[in-house]
Amino acid sequence: MKLTLLVEGIRHPVDLTEEGVTIGRGDAATIRIMATAVSRVHSRFFLLEGKPHVMDLRSLNGTTVNGVQVNSPTPFKQGDVILMGEVPVQWVGDKDPATTTSHAGSRLGPTGTGAYTSNALNALSAPKSIRSGISLEDRAFDASGSIMVPHASLEKMLAQHQTDQNTSSAASLFQRLASMAGTLLRASDLAELLESVMSLVTAQIPCQRGFILLGGQDGALLPEYIWEEKPGANSAPISRTIARTAMKDRVTILTTDARIDPRFAAGDSIKIHGITSALCAPLIVDDQALGVVYLESSLSKGGFRREDEHLLSAMANFAAVGIQREREARFRQRLERYHSPAVVDQILKSSQSLESPALQAQRSEITVLFADISGFTRMSEGMEPLKLANILNRTFEAMTEQIFARGGTLDKYIGDAIMAFFGAPQPESNHARLAVEAAMAMQEALKFLNENRPEGYPELMMRIGINSGEAFAGDIGCEKRMDYTVMGSTVNLASRLESGVAKAGQIVVGPRTAEILGKDSLIKMAPVALKGIEHKVTPYEVPWQDVTLNLG
Repeated sequence: MKLTLLVEGIRHPVDLTEEGVTIGRGDAATIRIMATAVSRVHSRFFLLEGKPHVMDLRSLNGTTVNGVQVNSPTPFKQGDVILMGEVPVQWVGDKDPATTTSHAGSRLGPTGTGAYTSNALNALSAPKSIRSGISLEDRAFDASGSIMVPHASLEKMLAQHQTDQNTSSAASLFQRLASMAGTLLRASDLAELLESVMSLVTAQIPCQRGFILLGGQDGALLPEYIWEEKPGANSAPISRTIARTAMKDRVTILTTDARIDPRFAAGDSIKIHGITSALCAPLIVDDQALGVVYLESSLSKGGFRREDEHLLSAMANFAAVGIQREREARFRQRLERYHSPAVVDQILKSSQSLESPALQAQRSEITVLFADISGFTRMSEGMEPLKLANILNRTFEAMTEQIFARGGTLDKYIGDAIMAFFGAPQPESNHARLAVEAAMAMQEALKFLNENRPEGYPELMMRIGINSGEAFAGDIGCEKRMDYTVMGSTVNLASRLESGVAKAGQIVVGPRTAEILGKDSLIKMAPVALKGIEHKVTPYEVPWQDVTLNLG
């Protein structure tokens, strides 16, 4: 069956068979396109029972026919709009007008037959850059030459659009946003998410440059993703004032004409060759302003329209949800390395910012625990690496479970040792008692492991040192690697108690921990001088095997 597929504005005569043809951006595809939103082999078009069908080939961004997701071979007819991600494909007749040429000011969007212009479709495949050297400058803009629309929730915006627009227009908006939501949900990380957002935005709203700026911890707006229709063609700074106003005042700003806008008072050359229109929408979700999406269009393109303002506002709502979701997932993943699920939930619930002040450096009253397997280095000499790893993994899993069960934070594994602390990042008045209870449970767990160890596994003994006091707690490291940890004399003493005082099978605590718990239940030990500690310290042993032990 001979037919013509219109892909990115280019006609492809196809002799459709049962085997069919494939479309994608990889070498294996029959019809190759360069759009980044399209997978290497995205969709297959073929005959089934004599009728044209399309099938999605497990693509990243999916395939739809008239807005319906393709999950199995789906028939299509002439005039149907097939979207591969955001790239439209159509079966067109021989007499349909060609769309391979473009003109200034052409718009991307569904027409009466669902056709798209090739000029704007190229936005999906045009080069883009991340964190390039774009600069921002403080330039005032004239509100009288701009449209400023207060931010509205997505639900309110869609309801208003449905009321104000005709049925086909409202359905079109819903279809675009539904496709966008699916694309953003499939993004694997922030970089891919931002790329998807900008690809979707520039595909729907023609522009020369597009920026996603996100707020940093100090409140400054930083360009996180930059798209340019012609990379390097325009190096002019963008207006920090517009971006900051949109984010701070929670308004979408549409500057309509540079000729009446004092931002562009530098001369006629800027008015003619530079930017004539800017469109900026805030990224807001759950009353949090995350940043902005900022677009610029030249005079030759005719500037932006009110329809663009409405569409960008709706798309920015979706983008904000996606960005927040990705950040929270990344933040939760970091937290789960150190904390129990219950503590993670508490931290996320109490966090007032995306990066969570709970992990910012602060002084805290905590209890630190060091546990080390006695003689393991000597014991492991000559042991097979795999067997050694299995023994440590089996032991650490049981020990960490006891720490997490009592709301403790795992600081790190140090060879055959464990460092943990209680009382941070979430304050806990009973940090000393919880730490000692965890230590007692760890000794009991190790006893159980020894009694049920596989043949050939050695019997293990553990010494534990614990100390309470004030310490510095927070994220420490560099941009590429940050760890939540604790530092200070309290930590040093706990380490010395474990390495220099505690014997195999013992739990030893410092004087401050003993004071908190009550010394009557503990066994006082002889004062000791410890390396790095100025004065002699009187440690106490916890008789963990005594079932009548009362920790207060």
